[in-house]
Amino acid sequence: MITAIIRNKENTLVLDLPHSIYDIYEKLRSIGIVQPLKQIPLTDNEDEDIGVKLFSDNDFGNHLLLTLSEDNSLADANLLTYIVQNASEDIKEALEQDILYDQYGSMNEVVAAVRQMTQDAGPIKAVFFCPLVGNIDEGDGDMFTVGDSYLADSVDEIADALNRYTANDENDMATYYNKDDGVSEKLTSAVWSVELHGGRLFGRIDCSLKEALTAEETEALRDWLIGQCSDGLCEGFEQQPIDTMDGELFVSFWNSGDDYAMMTESEFDEYRKQNEMRMGGMQI
Repeated sequence: MITAIIRNKENTLVLDLPHSIYDIYEKLRSIGIVQPLKQIPLTDNEDEDIGVKLFSDNDFGNHLLLTLSEDNSLADANLLTYIVQNASEDIKEALEQDILYDQYGSMNEVVAAVRQMTQDAGPIKAVFFCPLVGNIDEGDGDMFTVGDSYLADSVDEIADALNRYTANDENDMATYYNKDDGVSEKLTSAVWSVELHGGRLFGRIDCSLKEALTAEETEALRDWLIGQCSDGLCEGFEQQPIDTMDGELFVSFWNSGDDYAMMTESEFDEYRKQNEMRMGGMQI
């Protein structure tokens, strides 16, 4: 797709992208480069020891190169080519046409388009909700749990942290669904976010599907989402500190309490109604 010629003084390395990150680091060390890929810009100035040139021997690669600039890094180039090469077959033809007709002005536009097209490839939507738990570390190692209002007041910070964390993964979470069942054939995208309802912040997972799920498949998807919230995606996120005035906030999409549930949209609506009745008409 794209080839990188990487120079370190008199030493030269030729790499086809995309390439395994670990293999790239090993090959870079062979020519004396130890910098992280994010710190290697796509420039080739004669007065600098390290330089990178990108080229392609086909039209598609040359048009894709137009979305990269000197502001991007070798890590960006590798990520971009990986995302495009591994795009779902459902969107690949349309994506390639858009790239050939220069519909994207930057790498970020390509990445955003792939994510959106992947979600849109599943016309059926299934939304799930779950409660969130927040804990504050005041700096002494002791943690205390914050209330719902604290999480609600921190919605922007939590949403930004989650977006940054999930942006690090070049794959849509649906690609990690590893059960050989009907869900794997129907699920095209799964996106985690947070959403306020009244004075309480909830986790929200938007799933895009090619076809509607059966009751059995809905339960299989629910179980997988819970697994991602407890041991997968969200286990990593809950270890990411979010700076607040009171210390570092850690947010979990899962807890071991009896009140934890992964709710479908209809179940969540019923949950809100029941809580509204208990709270005397206050909306959740």
